[in-house]
Amino acid sequence: MNVQSATLLEVATRVLLVDPTASLGDVARAAGVSRTTLYARFPTRQALLVALASEAMDLVEQAYAAARLDDGAVEQALRRLVELTVPLGSRVEFLLRERSLDIEPELVARYEQLDAPVIALMRRAQIAGQVRADLPAWWMATAVIGAVSTAWEAIADGRLAVRDAPSLVLDTVLSGFLPR
Repeated sequence: MNVQSATLLEVATRVLLVDPTASLGDVARAAGVSRTTLYARFPTRQALLVALASEAMDLVEQAYAAARLDDGAVEQALRRLVELTVPLGSRVEFLLRERSLDIEPELVARYEQLDAPVIALMRRAQIAGQVRADLPAWWMATAVIGAVSTAWEAIADGRLAVRDAPSLVLDTVLSGFLPR
């Protein structure tokens, strides 16, 4: 059976989210491939995790680029960002949970720079007077990303529909919890 690496990574993500201790054999069974096929592409569990993390960061970077964060008002840019990142949910969520990736210097460096476009958006919005200037841009970016992450978890738990997540995230981030 010729299974594409991308498909293997999708299956591996699902398996590892359900059971973080799953073995390569568990992943191979779920993907419908032999362990030999899986081992040929990912010789160790850590190699598979690194591939998953790299692909997840690729997906986030692609979403940020597609969101055109340097284009238009902050509200429209954030709407594009949220609408494009919410569907990534399970493909990215494990990055926040998998601690064994913390020993991979290249991944850590890349992860630390991943949200730079969102921070730049918040700085641009501050300069334009579109958001509060008294809060650090990194804090506002982290709040947006955190709200998206919370939406991913709520979707995975069945408490939130994918279609409802973007407006809930944006309303919370832009308007907060105080009555209007």
